[in-house]
Amino acid sequence: MASSSVPLLMKDEEPKNWADLPSELTSSILHRLGVIEILDNAQKVCTSWRCVSKDPSIWRKIDMHYDLGEYFRIRNYDLEIMCRHAVDSSPGGLVEIDISYFGNDNLLNYIADRFCLYLSFLPVAQKAIIVCL
Repeated sequence: MASSSVPLLMKDEEPKNWADLPSELTSSILHRLGVIEILDNAQKVCTSWRCVSKDPSIWRKIDMHYDLGEYFRIRNYDLEIMCRHAVDSSPGGLVEIDISYFGNDNLLNYIADRFCLYLSFLPVAQKAIIVCL
């Protein structure tokens, strides 16, 4: 049997608490998650994870493009409300957002009113790209 590089807990050893992770490590984890995963799950892990999820750097790039294979997993979420929450969590720091397949004029105006000096709506291969300069 091959040995694992991850040590197993000893009988007397206490399991580690997620709240004890350094904030830099928690931030690294959150950067790898999607908007829904952060808003609906990760920020509810513990108080320290919630604090890290409020860091505007987490929300510099908001990717809410979900393919049809993910539709059944996300269909019960109000993506527009979640997007507004994510946008509000990035005060002045939003540099990129993808709201393909559910974005509408009201949502685009909401984003533009908060962050964009210049809003460009560029159709590219049946997708829309918003560029804030």
